[in-house]
Order: sequence, then structure tokens, then C-alpha cells
Amino acid sequence: MRRAALILLVSGCAFAVESFHYSVSRERRLGRDEPGELQIDGSGVSYQSANGKTKIQLAFEDIREAGVSDPNEIHVETYDRLRRKAGERREFRFRLRGEKHGEDLAQFLSRRLARPVKGSYAAMTPAAFSIPAYHRHALRGVAGRLEVGPDAVRFVAVKPADSRTWLYRDIESIGNSDPFHFRLSTYAETYMFDLKQRLPPEAYEYAWERVYSSAPK
Repeated sequence: MRRAALILLVSGCAFAVESFHYSVSRERRLGRDEPGELQIDGSGVSYQSANGKTKIQLAFEDIREAGVSDPNEIHVETYDRLRRKAGERREFRFRLRGEKHGEDLAQFLSRRLARPVKGSYAAMTPAAFSIPAYHRHALRGVAGRLEVGPDAVRFVAVKPADSRTWLYRDIESIGNSDPFHFRLSTYAETYMFDLKQRLPPEAYEYAWERVYSSAPK
């Protein structure tokens, strides 16, 4: 991976331009995966195969969902629906060949996409509450810590791919049936937690106030 941060001077003002470049393999349902180069910057997401036959250019406004929870993978789903598969949308999955991507990519995408990004990154300010928790999967689950802070709710999991950062603007709803359970839903996913300690009422009220008093969704 090569990440460049350039400083442009325009009329005496400095602007930071972020760019992420990865050597990847594009997953294909039919045939072998395709090697190529993936570029993510202020203009969107672009990909070109090593043989030059495939070129993909996506503006941020055309991306419905982005997933970067796995540091070895980047997943992008568009609004376009597939004709042959009812209910499915066009998506692209890229496996990184070489260095893994970091949380700076998730931060970059969260600033540019209107919808939630599936990924994890450090919040700007420390968490106000931290509770050991267990995220339930369909069959098993993963342990970690649920953190409630001024800017976001985070789940810091033992398995990095299961970690998440949810900005309050992206949270659709939260709920708790009792002090030992917590539910969080966005437009992209829902997480159910078994809490290993009693959730303080002030922690739930803290999150509730920020979710439901934030800007209209």
C-alpha cells in the first residue's frame, strides 16, 4: 500500500489531499480473481486491471455501502441493481495484495460517504463509558468492549474485523431490554450485545440523547 498526503497552496491557504493506493485482486464470481490497482482519493474510487481491460470509476455519491472492517479487504456496493439477480446490487470486492489498510481509510470514507461505513477507527475524543461486551453472531460471537463517547459509539473487538465505529449521525436507533443487553442499528447493520456488566442508566441516556437529538436523518 502506498498512501500519499499532499499539501496544496492556493491563495495562501493549505489543503491536505489524501490518496490511498493498493495492489489488489478483484473478486469475480466466474473465473479467476483479477489482479489490478485500486485508487481511492477525493474524486472517488477507481480500479484498473493489470492487463488494462477492466476500468471501474465510482463517484462517492454512487456508493451505497463501503466495508473496510477486514484490513485485508475493501468492499464497495453501488445503488445499481442487477437485472439477473432480483434484490441484489452491483458490488465490488477487492483483496489487498501486500500491506493491509489502516483505520485512516475508514475515517476518510466516513467523511465522504452519506451512508454508514462498515469499519473501525479511533474517535476524536475519549469514551465517556466503557463496558465489556459480547457481540452475538448467528452461530457464535466475539468479545470486546462497548465504548460510548461524545462523537460515536464503538465496539472494540478481540477480532479486528468485528470492530466498528458508529458516528451518531449514522445510528438509526438504539435499545436495551434490560441493563445487560444493548442493541444498535444503522442503515447498514444491526449489532446485538450481551453486556458483561450492568449498563449504567446514565450511559444509555448519554447515547440516547446524542442519537435522537442529532441532525435529521
